[in-house]
Amino acid sequence: MAVTRRLVFADVAHQYSVAPAADASAFVAELAAGNGTRAMEFLRREDTVARAFTVVDAAGTERALTAPTKPLTTWACTEFTEEFTAYVRSSPRAGEEGPNPLDDPLAALGPLMLLRTHHDNEQPFTEVLMCSRTRTLGTLFTRVAQFPHSAAIGLAELVATAVKHRTHLEDYVRIESNAYLSYEQGVEIEQKVTLTDEVSIWSLTKDIWTAVENGDFPGFITDPGYELTRWHFVQHNFEVLAPAEEVGHYAFQENPDGRYQLKMKKFSADALRREETFRKGVEVPAADFEGYLAREFPALRFRRLPGFRRTRFDVNVQSVTTGHSFGIETDEVTTSDVAGRTLRQVEMEYLETRRHAGMDAASIDSELNRLTDLVEALLARRGIGAERNLYSKLSFLRDCSSATGR
Repeated sequence: MAVTRRLVFADVAHQYSVAPAADASAFVAELAAGNGTRAMEFLRREDTVARAFTVVDAAGTERALTAPTKPLTTWACTEFTEEFTAYVRSSPRAGEEGPNPLDDPLAALGPLMLLRTHHDNEQPFTEVLMCSRTRTLGTLFTRVAQFPHSAAIGLAELVATAVKHRTHLEDYVRIESNAYLSYEQGVEIEQKVTLTDEVSIWSLTKDIWTAVENGDFPGFITDPGYELTRWHFVQHNFEVLAPAEEVGHYAFQENPDGRYQLKMKKFSADALRREETFRKGVEVPAADFEGYLAREFPALRFRRLPGFRRTRFDVNVQSVTTGHSFGIETDEVTTSDVAGRTLRQVEMEYLETRRHAGMDAASIDSELNRLTDLVEALLARRGIGAERNLYSKLSFLRDCSSATGR
């Protein structure tokens, strides 16, 4: 389905409570055609290339600029490009003589909206994606609404109608801390691929990151400004044996300040979904974990398991189709017992969903499975042995204990 994509540069006062610039016009750049619907789009510098430009003035009059001699990159992530700025300031409008009369017409403007118009329908419609994040790497737009219209709608009317829809989900797109919703609070949703070959998890992480950046994971982008995160844990582990409705895994994770984060997972068998809660800033005098558990959870019965060190590198990705965010988490766990057994896995974990028009929890599992398929395909291309399963750290520690007769 053909989709016309238009990047609208307009006064930031349309989105934020700042004094508007007097008589500021909007500049509309027609980008390369797209397809499908999108919860979001991320435009890097090279994605803002356009070959047709129109000015929509404050009175709602549209005027096409004379076509440039070659396609122009418009936005360089934090400012307009020099070539586009020079073009706007010097190029006459179509049908007019002389330079553009506007005095510094771009000064008050920034990327406001991305309009995606779908034509191959009985009823054409346009998705309105508002600017929701700006980074040196690029600009993120999030769908806040869509509206039907006639096939003959003019560009000025299209922009004006889109501007009326801009306030939908307004404070979820203009305030970054409000941008996400986690659909299943207190529940970890995670698919696992256990690596059966010796492999450098750092090398593998870099390969995954590069593959996503190169477009080898269709429909996924790295989280702008939060693409890669690195983690290290020293963890003291306990299995919850009883009562039956509380069985699972409790773990004390060391903090640099001498306190601990207590991670509590409740599950009777390895599964895609497991209940997970945390206590932060836990103080355990003399590292007496058994004493702490006895005081805080007297109704539970525990068994101590081997401790371990864990290193984890996360490539954080988002689905542009569904808005769901996932971590591709490559980790290596080495136990602290004499044998020093090692487990390496790639875990695909649902993290949260970017708020957008049409968001839907029903697509979490299908997107998680699709992401896992893509990771498995990458492992196969690299010739790395792997097995998709739900093998938990608790099962690994149980197996280690069985091997040592503990």
